[in-house]
Amino acid sequence: MDITATHLRYFLAVATELHFGRAAAGLHISAPSLSQQISTLEKRLGRPLFVRTSRRVEPTADGVALIPLARRTIDALDAVIDWASGEVTSLVRIGVMAPNLHTDAALSTAVHRFPEVSWEVHSIGFADAIDALRRDDIDVALVVSTDRPAVDGIASTVLWVERRVLLVHDRHHLAGASGVRMSDIADESFIGIRDTLGSRNWFPDTVTARVRPIANNFDEVLQLCAAGVGVNIAGSGSAGAYARPGISYVPIIDAADVTTYLCRRSSSTGDSVHEFESIALEIASAAPRSRLDAEPNGHT
Repeated sequence: MDITATHLRYFLAVATELHFGRAAAGLHISAPSLSQQISTLEKRLGRPLFVRTSRRVEPTADGVALIPLARRTIDALDAVIDWASGEVTSLVRIGVMAPNLHTDAALSTAVHRFPEVSWEVHSIGFADAIDALRRDDIDVALVVSTDRPAVDGIASTVLWVERRVLLVHDRHHLAGASGVRMSDIADESFIGIRDTLGSRNWFPDTVTARVRPIANNFDEVLQLCAAGVGVNIAGSGSAGAYARPGISYVPIIDAADVTTYLCRRSSSTGDSVHEFESIALEIASAAPRSRLDAEPNGHT
């Protein structure tokens, strides 16, 4: 069975983007060439990896099962290449659920202080962060939750706490409000991610039935909110990390705060993992409060 690292890299690109055009652009090849390479891989494996329609691309059950295997294979190959070059002494894979200015600062500080370490960032869903740690797909997960993860074998450290805010387009009738209550937005249409379990965990119970899981990531959530398709609930840190024309952030007065936890396997022994944990705590202790946390004024 002639399967190459290129096949696996192409497969992972499509599995990440769920779109042949975007994956091809990131790989700097044409979409037809990428599609042909995936078809070749499927033939050599003897099983379909993706369901393709005119609107979306989704991994099959076999495709989902291959993702962690392919990642471990590519990570191992990259580690061999790095070892041979003598440029990198270790690899740390950081899973980020909801990027903000604090996570950016922690990552940039880590890269600056430890240039010999290979730092990777992986986007993780709201439901699979702990599973990704258990599968050894990542070494560290920055998990945003209202409750502290309590899972055997997983250590969690509190980093920072944020108020929850409502994301609306600038023409929305709540855009200029100094604050809203959940009862004020109970009839809104909420834009969620396609990870429906994650959406249910993120949104309060009062709006679960109205969540429309039509976005693949937070960038798409922002685009849909800016277009007026619906609204979204996020941590207040998103106002700084995702400030953009067309979007207003309004504090939600009676929604529970969310906390970002650094999660890792309790058995982690790598010095670089613990160094990153120390840096994240340093950033958290020095970070100023979000303007949306400090003031009841949500218009950005």
